[in-house]
Formats: sequence, structure tokens, C-alpha cells
Amino acid sequence: MDNNVGAAEARAPTPAMYWSRRSTWGESPPKMRSQSMTAIGSSLYVFGGWNNSVCFNDVYVLDTETMFWSRMQTTGDSVPPCRAHTATAVGSRLFVFGGGDGTQYFSDLYILNVRSCVWTRAKVSGKTPSPRRTHTCFYYGGYVYLFGGGDGHRALNDLWRVRADSSDDTYEWEEVETMGGRPFPRGYHTSTLVGNQVVVFGGSDGQECFGDTSLLNLDTMEWTHVAIDPPLTRLAHTATLVGMYLFVICGHDGSDYANQVLMLKLDTLKWETRMIYGTPPVPRGYHACALHDGRVFLHGGYNGQQVFDDLYILELSSYSYLPQVPEFVIGCHR
Repeated sequence: MDNNVGAAEARAPTPAMYWSRRSTWGESPPKMRSQSMTAIGSSLYVFGGWNNSVCFNDVYVLDTETMFWSRMQTTGDSVPPCRAHTATAVGSRLFVFGGGDGTQYFSDLYILNVRSCVWTRAKVSGKTPSPRRTHTCFYYGGYVYLFGGGDGHRALNDLWRVRADSSDDTYEWEEVETMGGRPFPRGYHTSTLVGNQVVVFGGSDGQECFGDTSLLNLDTMEWTHVAIDPPLTRLAHTATLVGMYLFVICGHDGSDYANQVLMLKLDTLKWETRMIYGTPPVPRGYHACALHDGRVFLHGGYNGQQVFDDLYILELSSYSYLPQVPEFVIGCHR
């Protein structure tokens, strides 16, 4: 399912998608893997990461209009260097949970106001999720949800949520009970919000690389497990929603690193391929991706031998209009 074409290919037709490595200006992030990159407005916020020897706690901001990098001068509470955390956008705030550094695993919740550049360590009451990294988070219905990850001893498949707005600056986690049977415990998976459902794809329990797909209805809290043929295995990938497609980019297939763009059409739940022109990233995983203005930005990552600091852009071309399609039901045309 190799859908990447080298730079020597003829000029791409107008409707085609196109990869390019982009030059940037300013103070760019160092080589890193397992960082987060989150879009708020026209800016991308890169936090944390690891270069295989040192973890980071800096926030780098990319202006997607000028391609200018800057390192945010933050104030407030001290945030430890970390990797394999999550950073979830809620308005002008980033909710950063978990991650780790070396043998340490974290369970703290930090909130960055990207307008004031102030970090706040959230005051949390009651029961909290266990320390973990390689989990996923997403925002829906006023809550930041957390699924899975690993604590250094075992993979996890629990589901938690915390209300994003607090009247007294105290946040309370609650573990969410679900029906339908949870996915197998895992980390290095993706959880992508699609309407009122979240699509959990791939990942690993430390022994096996998964290719399964599960859907959680966030209104009924019921899991559905779907068989997709062929089952394509991935871990340490990214999954970006573009209209009714899930763009699964790069990652590891259990044997080797990949640089493919796998497109899961969500109404049919079938994999599709498209010709992609330009120069794709070299195979890698543990990178970060974000969608803005008809472009998927890919930053950093690791290929088993080296850590990257490069920035690639996938121009979606006519596919950038996919978000304008009417609402659809996952699997409605299966």
C-alpha cells in the first residue's frame, strides 16, 4: 500500500496531495521524539519530547502563516521535562497530562494559557488516574478524556475524564464505566474524535503491535469493535481526521518503520490509497502531526537510529475540502 512518490516524479496535478520538507525561521525545536504538537488558531504548539538522552519542557510555537518558530517565555508553575504525554486544546488552553522522564511516570495535570503564557499545576481532588505515558487524550462535551497508556509495568485500558472548566480552580477526575468490552490494554495508539465517537486504532501492549479498531460512543459510553480488512498494524503513528477520512501517517508496523499515508474511509470502514507526490518524510514513528488550513504538519520523530528535527507539510489540495462534507455515520455504508 505504498502511496508515496519520489521527488523525481513529474509535476503533481492540481487536485493531488503533495509532500514537501519546509524551511523555517526563528528558534526551532531541537531534534526530538514523543513530543506533542497542538493547533490553536493559526499556531502550532510543540511541547516536551526527548532526544534519546534528555527530555525537554520547552514550548515552541510555529506561526503557520510565516513559518516562524519562537520559544515561548513562560511563567507560573514549574513543569518537569517529559515525553509521551498528551497536550489537549481547550479554547486557548493546553491541558497537559502524564508522560515521563527516564524511569519516572507522571500523573500531574498542567494547564498552559497560550495567551498569557502562564503554566498552572492543576489542583486535583479525589481519585486520579495512575501515572502513565503513551496514553491518548481528547476533548468532548466539556471534558478532557484519557484512555490507556502504560505505567512501566503493564499496558492500560482504563477511561477517565475531567471537566475542563472549574469554578474554584479545583479539578476532579472520574473513572468512566463503559459497556461493550474495552479494547485490549495498549499504549502508542491513537484516539481520534469523530462527532460523538472516538476511534481508537493500533498501538501496542509491549509485546504485540495491534491493527484493530474500536469505536466508543461518548453519549452512550458503549464500545463497538470493528473488523477492517486488511488489518494494518501500527504503533507510534499519528491519526488525523480529514472530513470522513482518517489519515494514519508513518509509525511502526511491528517489523519496521513506515512513511505511508493510510487513509481509512470512515463511512465504509475500508482502507483506501491515493497517489501522493513530492518528497515524503523518511520512515519514522514517535513524530507529531497537526492539521491546519488544508495542510498536515509533521514534526520530528525517530527511525530506530536517529532522532529528527525536520518539518514536513502534506498539502491536501482538493482533499482540504473534505471537512465540508455533510455529517456522516461511521460505518453507514459498510
